[in-house]
Amino acid sequence: MNINEVKQILNKYYVSVKKQFGQNFLMDNNIITKICDISNITKEVNVIEIGPGLGFLTQELKVRANKVMCYEIDSEMVKVVTNRFENDDNVIIKYQDFLKANIDKDIENYLNDKPVIVVANLPYYITTAILIKILEESKYIKQMTVMMQLEVADRICGKPSTKDYNSLSVLMQYFTTCRLAIKVGAGCFYPEPNVDSAVVLVKHKDIIDYPALNEEYFKKFNRIVFAQRRKTLANNLKQGFGYSKELIENILNKNNISLTIRTEALKVEEIVILANEFYLAQNK
Repeated sequence: MNINEVKQILNKYYVSVKKQFGQNFLMDNNIITKICDISNITKEVNVIEIGPGLGFLTQELKVRANKVMCYEIDSEMVKVVTNRFENDDNVIIKYQDFLKANIDKDIENYLNDKPVIVVANLPYYITTAILIKILEESKYIKQMTVMMQLEVADRICGKPSTKDYNSLSVLMQYFTTCRLAIKVGAGCFYPEPNVDSAVVLVKHKDIIDYPALNEEYFKKFNRIVFAQRRKTLANNLKQGFGYSKELIENILNKNNISLTIRTEALKVEEIVILANEFYLAQNK
């Protein structure tokens, strides 16, 4: 696939690229093959694709997978992929905003015969929202292979005491294992984005190493302690929760954590342990 072929398809269906939907079509067949290879797609797997666009990735997915269910928000792109795959019984096109979908209900209705994974070139402007939705709402999806902005990929895989490490890093690494699998240059897309991209392989953990006593509290705790990166953990706790200085000092001292430490220096398990301590303290 090259730029001329992409333009021919756009012209054939009288459709245009829409910036508001973050449309950058992956047209490098080599990258598409690699994405499917690292996803280990077989006929024993069903795939969810978010934002199929012109269907280049869909074409490879439908050959390898048992079924492919595509969510597309742009009516023009729905017309394209519906036409391209109208004779393929294993391709399901849903004209819907993925962020408003009931994922597990759709899986039960269309994909309940095989394990389900996500493989997608995500719209960059809602990558984080999509990942969090899948993590928080689906009990069926255990693996994702997703293209995203390189900067976001670095955050997801970020390590403590680096600029990339933040609340998203902690959330993703609490629930999953993440690996930056492929770096992808802007020239692999049409139109070219202003940033480089990366494919991240995300696998849901079967067992959480350090489980939170209350996951909703942990998610809130994780957001608040990273709220202001330049401030200390203690200051974020005081401002975000209103905890007393005495309580904060007691819990940090008990866990051998400096009162002047910033949250980004803490490992995921340390953040979970602290969340559990403060959860117990406020529910005495």
